[in-house]
Amino acid sequence: MKKWLLILALVLLFSVVFSFSPPVDSPRVSASFGEYRGSGNRGPHFHMGMDFSTGLKEGVPIYASERGWLVRLEIDRDDIYGYTVVLEHENGYRTLYAHLSGFAKKLEVIVESLKEEFGDVRIVVEFPEKEIWFEKGEVVGYSGTTGEAPIPHAHFEIRDKKEEVSYDPSNFLNLQKPVDEDIFLENLKIGDNVYDFVENRTYPFTGNFPVLSIKAYSRGFNNTLGLKKISLLMEGEEIYQISFEQIPWSEFTNVWGVYDRKSVSAAYRFELWYKLFPETFSSLVKVNKFPEIGKFPDFAKYTIVLEDIWGMKKEFSFYLQRR
Repeated sequence: MKKWLLILALVLLFSVVFSFSPPVDSPRVSASFGEYRGSGNRGPHFHMGMDFSTGLKEGVPIYASERGWLVRLEIDRDDIYGYTVVLEHENGYRTLYAHLSGFAKKLEVIVESLKEEFGDVRIVVEFPEKEIWFEKGEVVGYSGTTGEAPIPHAHFEIRDKKEEVSYDPSNFLNLQKPVDEDIFLENLKIGDNVYDFVENRTYPFTGNFPVLSIKAYSRGFNNTLGLKKISLLMEGEEIYQISFEQIPWSEFTNVWGVYDRKSVSAAYRFELWYKLFPETFSSLVKVNKFPEIGKFPDFAKYTIVLEDIWGMKKEFSFYLQRR
């Protein structure tokens, strides 16, 4: 009996996890969940969804990821999300589609009447439950650059029903792996000193524990992307882990809990520096054995394990010696 209950639970989980589809044709990820963003009218913050390329084109159809009903429209060219559609689904999740240049044809009359009544201001409208439906694959809007979007693309989010948490869409979508998939660790920052990473090299540190940050990223579809999970091991034991599975909206701007202040997200420069030591609270830190270790050993081998959104893992090893 227990065996059949387990099988049923797995089937139900699989049906929920993979019930969503990418919101564009030929999906190519151009930005991953949890990346650092330093611009916008809300200051430094997390990227709370996943971006898909639309070939730098405006007006590309954006599709409903699953059958659901309209819960909200946001009409604002300047806010962080720009023109936005939010749907709710029978599986209990909500999906969000942002930076749109325009809305689906069946929403045009509503949008134009709202603009005519309220003018060029931010307009947010909530709709009654299950009144306006969208079928899976039906157009909800068209790619654009409204809001915080320097180039046209599709911004897609999966949230809980109360919109208190955003989830990594890669856990819900069956994403094709890119042929150029890879993971890189370029630099270590120990204290105030920055070093090129060289496998098995020994680096100096001072103090009770290494104040360590890393410049690292994944690669896919010719894009530089954030990582899904970062683990730090000392002599083979995991002592610190950051995981971008989900982010509470209460921590939307709490980027310095996991990112070093050397991180940059600008039009022509994108550097993600992950902080691998405890400084401020973050729920994204899933393992932290620094308090129980106390004073770190004078000399030890460390390994950093990096994982991307497609499941690739790479290990990078080095030594730290107290000076």
